[in-house]
Amino acid sequence: MKGTQNMALNRKAKEILEHQSREISRLAGTLGKNFDKALDLVRSGKGAIVLVGFGKSGAVCAKLAATFRSAGRLAYVLDPVEAFHGEAAAIGPDDVAIAVSSSGESDEIMRITPWIRKRKAALIALTSSERSSLARAADIVLPTAPPADPTDAAASYTTCVSALAIGDLIGMSLLYEKAIDSERAEGTVAATGEAIFTIEDMLSARKKNPVVGKDVIFKDALIELTTQGLGAISVTDDDGRLAGIVTDGDVRRLLQKSQGSLTSLFLTSVGNVMTRNPKRITSTKSLHETLKVMEDNAITVLPVVNEKSKPVGMVHLHDLVQLGILQKSAPESGSPKKEKTKTKATKRKTRK
Repeated sequence: MKGTQNMALNRKAKEILEHQSREISRLAGTLGKNFDKALDLVRSGKGAIVLVGFGKSGAVCAKLAATFRSAGRLAYVLDPVEAFHGEAAAIGPDDVAIAVSSSGESDEIMRITPWIRKRKAALIALTSSERSSLARAADIVLPTAPPADPTDAAASYTTCVSALAIGDLIGMSLLYEKAIDSERAEGTVAATGEAIFTIEDMLSARKKNPVVGKDVIFKDALIELTTQGLGAISVTDDDGRLAGIVTDGDVRRLLQKSQGSLTSLFLTSVGNVMTRNPKRITSTKSLHETLKVMEDNAITVLPVVNEKSKPVGMVHLHDLVQLGILQKSAPESGSPKKEKTKTKATKRKTRK
């Protein structure tokens, strides 16, 4: 008996999922002028994005608010009951309110729509009924899918799924717009966090910036390199501009070449053994550009400079891995020129 019941429920689950798929596909064909207007409204808004929903629609609002925050916008959920008891006063004329209601007749939401209109905030409605009270009160209506049957209506399943999909599309459009503005190479795909973080953002959470002057002896530079633990150290000229770099790989090669004469090496100025004119990147560049420089030159560390070419930080490939920008193993740390040569040699050996 139980097995037969499970099979029937399994078939019903598949029917429901197929229905959701058809509804989402159908709504894709309805994304016309109203969606463009809603996107323009949210994009140009100078204030917060206020998500208004009650019950299950409130849960949808929580996800939409999270998406907008991921796109770098101030967004929060306003419970309509709490709003009616004073919290609606936080809504301002520069805000954009997005109200989610399956029927468009939610008493809780309709009690605060007059306040939203009074505060001159824009109002976007996500509802399955374009003739509902909410739709008539809104500036823009984005229709959601109607429930398939009474059970669906009780759970607000189809309406909530479609409202989530349409609302998230606005937030995702903002994210993709940022990705396009970051001058990504044609044909590449946005990575996690890429549209949100800049090199400057990443460095602000880590104050380490290993730097020594070119006249410092190699022994002292080695101590600083080891203490900072970033795999490299920037070397500056007399004006404080980046002149070279010394990496962990450079140190290993120098020790090997010294053939036991470490005293002479340790007392040599770091300017005599550094890799001159290393690859670098400014703090305003995107994480994608940073990754591209590292991959193109087979390096794992990259000095970050300001507009005057003075070192302000150091990016390690592992930083990008932790942010989800890169999901693969890094090459061995070393100077750019030597690492690139080694990589090419390895490729030739593999082809043979």
